[in-house]
Amino acid sequence: MRRRGLLAVGAAAGLGALAVGTLAVLGSVPSASIGADEWSGWTGRIDTASVADRAAMTPDDAVAVTLLARSATAASSVAYAGRAVTWDPSGTTTTDLTHIPGRGTISLAVGAPATAARLAPDGRSGSFADDGRPLALLRDNYRVLRQADLDTTVAGRPAEAVVAVDADGRLDARYWLDTATGLLLRKELLDAKGLVRSRTAFETFRLGVPAGTVVPAAAPDPWTEPMTAAGLAAARSHGCACPESLPGGLALLDARRAPAGSVSTMPVVHQLFSDGVATVSLFSIAGGLSSADADGLAARGFHREELGDHTAWVRGGTATEPTATVVWACSDYVLTLVTDDAKDPLGTASAVLAAYPPAPDPGSSSLWARIARGWHRLTGGEA
Repeated sequence: MRRRGLLAVGAAAGLGALAVGTLAVLGSVPSASIGADEWSGWTGRIDTASVADRAAMTPDDAVAVTLLARSATAASSVAYAGRAVTWDPSGTTTTDLTHIPGRGTISLAVGAPATAARLAPDGRSGSFADDGRPLALLRDNYRVLRQADLDTTVAGRPAEAVVAVDADGRLDARYWLDTATGLLLRKELLDAKGLVRSRTAFETFRLGVPAGTVVPAAAPDPWTEPMTAAGLAAARSHGCACPESLPGGLALLDARRAPAGSVSTMPVVHQLFSDGVATVSLFSIAGGLSSADADGLAARGFHREELGDHTAWVRGGTATEPTATVVWACSDYVLTLVTDDAKDPLGTASAVLAAYPPAPDPGSSSLWARIARGWHRLTGGEA
């Protein structure tokens, strides 16, 4: 990548840490497609005429909407502590969390020394404590429904179940909300086959901050410059894509810039998008991809892959590595997309690539190169 040095990026959505340049990436129960007339346990009233038009995504269950709205704001006023366990096909992580409204969330990986505890501000912890934020977007992109027959206890606390159904009537996500406070206690994201692709839940949970809790100094955060609409517009005028939204109903939740000298010799823009279920981080840095960058990407498990009509460097997005990371040069910027979309991570990336297509590759513009690509697509053989 020209005009910059090593870039190390910490993703705010708990999607791991990226490094672009030498580029290092750090970081089931089946459920069938269910028609509207097959659900049980709804507590809201369903308009059968509207249910027939699934693309309209209306009406939502009124009780589900109320519960989600409450949950989306609960963490701003409720202190709590607990142990959260996250599972996906790539492995399991366990983290002790202490949430202090107005100050942030203390997180400590289980097994790590106490000195490794870190305090991150609300919305920037990369932990389950921030997962309530996208819930407010669910109604814009999914039908949300109260499914009382899934109610259970999570970490010993009664929890009410709300589900998100897409325009095809397929279940995409399940949420369990604390009956007493509205806090999100457990969530499951399902893939296109209806299998649980990721699960996060509290194993232990208590309200309040435990006595004797030591609040560490805030973790160093290079993303110190929140970007307003005016700031994003200014960045666009200098060639950065900096989209206001992404295809598929992905709305902008947060935009920040790391100044030059913090994570890179060049400024880096990080935008966080969500449709309520899937989350996408998009990083933008001025420059292009050099042959040395390509070698570094390949050495770290990335491969050139066609996504729709475009080609990019891809890692993950598979059954065993569900988080997808995609890197490509667009105009005078290099874009890195990271998504935890459980249903179709590479489909999400493909839609973004179509909206912000890679710059043409001079080495692949010949007629023979186009024929060779077509041959590989059709046969997987050598041209």
